[in-house]
Amino acid sequence: HCGGRCNECGPRGYLETKESFMADCAKGYSVSSLFNLTTSRVTYNPKIAQRAIHLIRNPFNNLVSNFHLERHNKAKKGRTDWLQNHPNDVDGFRHWCRYLDAKYAVQEASERAFSPYTIELFQSIPCHKAFYVYAQWHNLAIKVIDDLRLPSLVVHYENYEKQFNTTVNSIFGFLELSPVASIPPFIPGKEYLEYFSPEEIQAAKTLVETISDAQTWKLISRYFK
Repeated sequence: HCGGRCNECGPRGYLETKESFMADCAKGYSVSSLFNLTTSRVTYNPKIAQRAIHLIRNPFNNLVSNFHLERHNKAKKGRTDWLQNHPNDVDGFRHWCRYLDAKYAVQEASERAFSPYTIELFQSIPCHKAFYVYAQWHNLAIKVIDDLRLPSLVVHYENYEKQFNTTVNSIFGFLELSPVASIPPFIPGKEYLEYFSPEEIQAAKTLVETISDAQTWKLISRYFK
């Protein structure tokens, strides 16, 4: 998933350069034993990549889904206290955002990469870091794909729901592959725009548009209309 993706980290953990982003893109896991599926962390040469699929999802839905993943991880660890304080609803989500926003507020305020205007926008957006990282991630993904001169295919997540067969066929065609088994049906995710107020949505739009390169904004602006 490349770089800049972390829930509990300050600016030093999520601010990325093109070089650091590409380095994270080249990391992965290798199966060292087919018998017990033992894996080891490896780093690949980015130049071995032949094609790139650039998947884009609605940032509001993506953020709330990340909250659900956080709840899942806490459940696996037996953190019943955390789960009780963060119920699976809008109140639990906003409690989580308030915690994350407050935890790194001092670090962000002193980070020279952020203008006073950006810091001001942060204060109006729950889980503001997620929207900053969203724009940064897609900016850097486009730059890395261009630097590596890779053929690329942009896929918007909602196309799986609206045009499933067409989307799947376009991916197989782009990869020059054929299905080897039946394709499981797509289970669409829920919409979570109601978790945000109109003012928060507008502030998120302003932040993301400010950070996004022109090509990035062209691809993601549909989610802020």
